[in-house]
Parts: sequence; structure tokens; C-alpha cells
Amino acid sequence: MTSANPQRGQLGFEVGGENWVFAFTTNALCVVEEEFDLKDISQLETVLSDSPSLRTIRKLFRIGLTDCHPEMSDLEAGQIMEAVGGLEPSLELIMRAVETAFPEAARGGTGSPPKRAPKAKGARGTGRTSTSRGAKQA
Repeated sequence: MTSANPQRGQLGFEVGGENWVFAFTTNALCVVEEEFDLKDISQLETVLSDSPSLRTIRKLFRIGLTDCHPEMSDLEAGQIMEAVGGLEPSLELIMRAVETAFPEAARGGTGSPPKRAPKAKGARGTGRTSTSRGAKQA
């Protein structure tokens, strides 16, 4: 069985002596967009905030497992949810995985690439017109 790699946004947990890996990878997020007919992944917040149904939570749970467990079915995902402790712990795992997939958003950032810092006036650059500092000869 696959072990979780936190650097890749994977969450590992054990249920009944079996290890499971849960993650919202790029492929899993594409499946979320398809399954919920989302225009883009930014609409996932709406799916999660509008009092999600049990079917919605189970589907998200299954999708989160399918990247490392491709044969996962809705029925098996529901059984694992029960073994984890039911609705609340399962939803908590989904939310942790979403935060792991979008760390900038979880910290209140924009999720956009950082902008370059403005160049100080009179500062040396690295372009064609920049002067070479060179090594000083003693």
C-alpha cells in the first residue's frame, strides 16, 4: 500500500489496520470539477459551504482517496468514513486536504504567484544596461 507524502499534499490515516492516503492532487481536483460540474476549482468553496449533503461529502471523500487508491468506490468510501468516525471527522479530513492543496488560500493569501518587489532607485540591475561591478584590484 502507498504511504503518504506530506510534501505532495498527501494525508495518511489508518483505519482497521489498513493505511489510506488522502489528497486533492491535480487529477483529483479535475475529477471534482467534472463530478460537480464546476466552471473552475474556485467554485469548490461553494460546494463545501452550502451545507453539503452526505452524498457530496462521500463523493469528495472518494475522490480524495482515488489518486492513491484508484479502485475506490462510493460504497467503500462510505465504509471508510464510518470507520473514521462518521460525518464530522470525514469532513474535517476533506477540509485539511483542501487546505493542503491550496496553502495560500488557507493562510488568507490570494493563491496567485508573488509579485516582484519594486526596484530601488539607483540600484544596480542585471540587464544589458547595468554596469559591471567587477573585482577590485589591490
